[in-house]
Parts: sequence; structure tokens; C-alpha cells
Amino acid sequence: MNPKLARIVEGSIKIGSGFGGSYSMSGSFGQLLSEKFLKRPVTMISPAPNRLELLADGVLDLCWAVPSISAEWAYRGCGGWKAEPLIDLRAIARFPQSDRQMVAVAPYAICQTLEQAEVEKMPLRLGVRINVPVAEEPAREWAYAVKSILRAHGFTLEDLEAWGGKYWPVTKDFTALEEKIRQRDVDFVIGDASTQPIWKSLADNGFKFLSLSETVMLALENEGFERNVVPAGFFPGIATPLLAVDESDFLLLTSTHTDHELAYAVTKTIDQNRGRIEASAIAVQHIPDKPESSAVTLRSSLTAPIQEHWKTRVPLHQGAACYYKEVGYPI
Repeated sequence: MNPKLARIVEGSIKIGSGFGGSYSMSGSFGQLLSEKFLKRPVTMISPAPNRLELLADGVLDLCWAVPSISAEWAYRGCGGWKAEPLIDLRAIARFPQSDRQMVAVAPYAICQTLEQAEVEKMPLRLGVRINVPVAEEPAREWAYAVKSILRAHGFTLEDLEAWGGKYWPVTKDFTALEEKIRQRDVDFVIGDASTQPIWKSLADNGFKFLSLSETVMLALENEGFERNVVPAGFFPGIATPLLAVDESDFLLLTSTHTDHELAYAVTKTIDQNRGRIEASAIAVQHIPDKPESSAVTLRSSLTAPIQEHWKTRVPLHQGAACYYKEVGYPI
């Protein structure tokens, strides 16, 4: 790296984010931090959501945890977190996203439930909707929720391969599975973020969305997951509410090593510019092969206004808590 650029990066506020809502929201408040409040450059590190070990090591100043329960797992050293507890994690703010893990089955699939797949040892072709690590292996287990859901049904990804099936990672894009659907080469799709456009594409192609059984959900809750419900009508074909694993909320995190001034400034910037950040979370989605009038739609990574953002799953940083108390929030 050019030495001049290296010095700029070294002195910048470094934020670990994904490429979607966390990236755009980081850009929104990051610009204000850089230009107005702290007069320092901001470096976006992507993809690096949930890279909380980098936060604890001081490589990052801020990092997004999605879903929010992953931050609690890292703080406590449980669930999908594979390393030592990160007891120095501290929160800045919560951003609302009501979300769930989805399970969808193709209309042409011979096997129509995961229970049937386990009993009959079916060679499923499974698309796993989860991000693929592009750097060294993070401390959060890849596809942990997906693996747990399958395990609660009595089998693993390795079992699926032993039965002659296969699995592969699927991106979130609307057209990610278009070719495989056309060739009837995918039976099930399972993974995070019901708010992602890929699920609308599957609904448009006749995929059926499945509810988890109460027995499966209880097993998952014993592992530390929480339940949520996909409401009727959320996608075409969902006639009744579906029981699902909760996948809700973004958390913006820092650590106890972050100085008071930075944590306070970030918290103040977010609180005083909530409307701007909400607007930045809106993305334009283009859907190919649709009539011109409906080819472009808007979607937001947030499912509600930013409110009660001081209610986080891990302790607040002292700088964040100081700001919230000053303005009278009931923390």
C-alpha cells in the first residue's frame, strides 16, 4: 500500500460492514463523522460484518453484528461463536429489522419437507442463503443457523452429501437462482434474511415456504436461538403464519478500548440524524423481465423507524450511555 494512503487508513475510523444496509448506513453517519464532528477519514472494511474478533483486537473501531443475537453470543461465548467470550464488546445502537430464517421448497421437488428428507434419506439439492467468507475464517461458524435447523430435523450437510445430495452458497440477489430454477436443479433454499429480494423471486416461481414444527423450535431454543413468526401474506402463497428462527436487528458495536469521544460522537451523530440514516437504508431493486411500470421497486434494510436504539443485547459503551443519559433516554 502507498505509504501516504496507509497513514490515512491508520488514522481513520475503521468500520466493518456488509455490502447492503449496514454499508449504506455506515456511509451515511460516517460522512457526518468525517466532515462535521470528528474531522477524521472513515474507512469501510467490507465484507466484514460479525468480524467481532477484529473489533476486540483493535483492528476495527466499529463493527456491525447481524442479527443482533450474534453479538450476545460473542459477548457470552456461546451459540455460533467458536472462540473465547469477547467480554470487552460494547454497543453503540440498535437498528430495527424484523427478520427470520426462511425455508422454501420448489414446487417440482419430490421431497416437500425436511422431515421427509430425513426419514427417506433424500439426495436434496440445497441452496444455502448465507454469505461466504472472503478472508481468513471468522470466529463465527459459517451457516450456523442453517446447520442448526437441519440438525434439529435429524441430519447434517454431511449426511445430505452422503445420501447423494449437494449444497452450495447462494447470494441474496433476485436472480441468484434463476438458472437453477429454470433447469429444476434446486429443491430447497434455506438461510437468513426474509427481507432479502431472493425470497420474493422464489415466491414468484411457485416455491412454498415452510413452517418449523414446535418440536424443532424447542430444540433450537435449547441452543440459544429465539423464535419469530412470518405473518400470513408476507409472500404470495403464505396463507397462515409460519414459525421461524428469529434473525432480527442490526447492532453497531465497539469495544471498551474505544475512547469516550469517539463512542459519544458516533452515538450523537446517529441519534441526531435518524431520518437521514433511515433514508440511506433504502435500496433500488431492478427486477429483470418485468413490465416497465414494476421493474424498479424500493426496499429498505430497516423495517421500522430507528427508535429505542439504546436497547441493545450487550452493554452500552460508556460514551454511548453518557450521550443517551444527557438527552433523557430511559436507559
